[in-house]
Amino acid sequence: MASRRPGTIRKLFATDLPLFRDHLLRLDMETRHNRFVTAVNDLFLTQYAERCFANGAIVFAYIEDGVVRGAAELHSLASDDDLSAEAAFSVEPHLRRRGIGTTLFRRLITAARNRGIERLRINCLAHNDAMQGLARKFPMQLSFDRWQIVGDLTPQPATPVSYYMEAVDDMRGFLTAGLSVMRRGWSEPAVLHW
Repeated sequence: MASRRPGTIRKLFATDLPLFRDHLLRLDMETRHNRFVTAVNDLFLTQYAERCFANGAIVFAYIEDGVVRGAAELHSLASDDDLSAEAAFSVEPHLRRRGIGTTLFRRLITAARNRGIERLRINCLAHNDAMQGLARKFPMQLSFDRWQIVGDLTPQPATPVSYYMEAVDDMRGFLTAGLSVMRRGWSEPAVLHW
């Protein structure tokens, strides 16, 4: 039996929309509920994935064998507040507790720093122990708000090193994304038009 190659983490680009959408569609009902704080159907997830790229969200993904298995998203909280953003996470159940969420969160924090974000927020349901555990690995202020937990983190200011780290990751990710698009093109059967 062939062993699986280790996954990679990179920023997603618009060409990766199908990979991100398919990841969201693979989430089971409980994971969907925890991620979106309500029950959501496939149509919602498809439209949500499209909105993420249309609205300028930054999405990092954990990718195994060309398939997105986990994602972290950075969304602006309000159009008039450039200093606040929200983070959201999803990791497919069979890959949890392997440090994927932690690594994705680190990338998200670097991206937030480099964009001058002064407040990074997460929201999760009160029973979502995995998300609370992830938040506790970082210097977040957690508070209980009715049926959910709200966490706020103040990223450190950007530095030349943080800009460099993101630029190198982006270049590597861009090259990997290009290869992925080419591979997907090669694997689809050619259609002859007469």
